[in-house]
Amino acid sequence: MLRQSSKMIIHLNGWPGTGKQTIGRELATRIGARLIHNHLLHDVAIVCCGRTTPERWELYEKIRAPVYEYLRKVPPSETLVMTNALCNRSEREVRAWAYVVELAISRDVPLIPVILQVELSENIRRLRSAERSNKLRDPVVLESYLSIDSIQQPDVPELLLLDATALSPEQAATQILQHVENVREWVRPATEKHQSFR
Repeated sequence: MLRQSSKMIIHLNGWPGTGKQTIGRELATRIGARLIHNHLLHDVAIVCCGRTTPERWELYEKIRAPVYEYLRKVPPSETLVMTNALCNRSEREVRAWAYVVELAISRDVPLIPVILQVELSENIRRLRSAERSNKLRDPVVLESYLSIDSIQQPDVPELLLLDATALSPEQAATQILQHVENVREWVRPATEKHQSFR
């Protein structure tokens, strides 16, 4: 169990359908953290502008800046659990990760990147779930992403690559918390090094 004195950002990254929000919710509940999942911002932009319009991204970026400004003011004793689906070849998504890194630096806390990996057949099964009513559910779109890009892996020793193919959300959260405990004694506040990728 994460100690109450800990303060950090635990960031879950992975393709759509890997279970980021579900695992993030379980993780946040267990440790009393604040969950900031990517759909909190994306859904506002999608509802207002549609999923595929340029205006969606314009609105998203306008919303993001003040949200992160307020997150900087969250009491420093709080741990944040955040989720995203951030790829290497998208400049927009590299900027999105920079926002997370800058948030951790401004809060002077460690940033623990967790990459959720799921075998394709299981990823597609989860993607099609009826529970994903407002999210991407088309496996053709997912496979098109997989064919041209890869998920960001920050080049830091506290990175966790977690194969969640056969794990329940509860099991995944347990493994993430064990990793956090394993690195807690030596991990340091985030630096610009987090913006380098493997």
